[in-house]
Amino acid sequence: MSKKEYSEEQIEEILSNPNVKTCSSKYITFTDEFKVKALELDKRYLLPREIFKKFWFPEYIINTKIPKQTLGTLRYKERNEWISWVISSKKGRLKKERIDFNNMTKDEKIQYLETENAYLKELHKQIYWHYP
Repeated sequence: MSKKEYSEEQIEEILSNPNVKTCSSKYITFTDEFKVKALELDKRYLLPREIFKKFWFPEYIINTKIPKQTLGTLRYKERNEWISWVISSKKGRLKKERIDFNNMTKDEKIQYLETENAYLKELHKQIYWHYP
């Protein structure tokens, strides 16, 4: 996390750039098109600061470690998780699906609990299995 905080004027200037999706006082989120184009330029061996200059970012962003870190992250994600992750803006963990008993009928509850009991019995057999 950056210790640098952007002022309101700087946020407005950053948001005026068409390559920025969102911007807060601490974070900048880039558009998917920018990410793909930046990776293409990076493959042509342009320096991260030169890439950010081509996309008209202000000097107070170009002269920080943001360009290098951003392209490093994009390179890593492209290598390990393909381009589909690079252009997806969803980040973080998926929420665990929860079973809502209130919306179940009585028969559905019984079937669910019977299935759960069968699963737990099999699990118990595996855990407490002894050699004959």
